[in-house]
Amino acid sequence: MRTYIISVAAAAVIAAVVNMIAPEKWAKYVGMATGLVVVMCIAQPVFTLFHENVFEGFSWETQVSEADGDALLRSEIKAELKRRVEEDAAARLKSEFNRDCIVEAEIAVNDAGEIEGVESMKVYGKNIDNTVLARLREVYGVSEVTYEGYRENIKKPE
Repeated sequence: MRTYIISVAAAAVIAAVVNMIAPEKWAKYVGMATGLVVVMCIAQPVFTLFHENVFEGFSWETQVSEADGDALLRSEIKAELKRRVEEDAAARLKSEFNRDCIVEAEIAVNDAGEIEGVESMKVYGKNIDNTVLARLREVYGVSEVTYEGYRENIKKPE
């Protein structure tokens, strides 16, 4: 009985501390998780009646390796860079040439997974000429910039 009371009290104190140090934007998730742990500690005697250990097989270990984390981070950085280059190129063509267009960019990555720069660009819109394409080549240092025409209701790829 004494062990039970100590475990419930310890879980409640730990939950309170974790809730205090958790960032504001995570508060509801941390509160839910710590509340679940406290409830499980309180309900532990009920589970022992059924000879079940609630925490059996429970592990805090993560299954993500460092290499997987690095690859995921590089992938996220590549996607963000792609989005920014596309937005910047479209805004540049609007401000410099008054052309409404959509730009799709491909980001070059070497064998080591490092980002090297912009590999190619495709431009969709009206009145896109060689001057416009040459400006993109100059600014982004990419040789492969192609005009893909204009299509009604063109949607930017996700």
